[in-house]
Amino acid sequence: MAQELSHRGADFSGALLAWKRRGSQAGVVMTLQIVETDAADHRFHRVILALDDRQLRYMARDLLQIARERGMELPLRERAKRWLKSLIG
Repeated sequence: MAQELSHRGADFSGALLAWKRRGSQAGVVMTLQIVETDAADHRFHRVILALDDRQLRYMARDLLQIARERGMELPLRERAKRWLKSLIG
């Protein structure tokens, strides 16, 4: 389902300019600032995204997977987990 939804905005070309997050009782609310890359006037859009804990966990998992595929450094916590696993067995 996540892959289906990610392609709905394929005709929109934009770049993430900034974001802000705040906690809520059920998860987190993120406000994204997106700039249109193909518009001459560089219009900005604010998108408010509410994620519950499950959605946040899945999004974080997907972002980590993308970072790994691109050869980016993993967060310290992930490296620490791998190091501990190598020690244990």
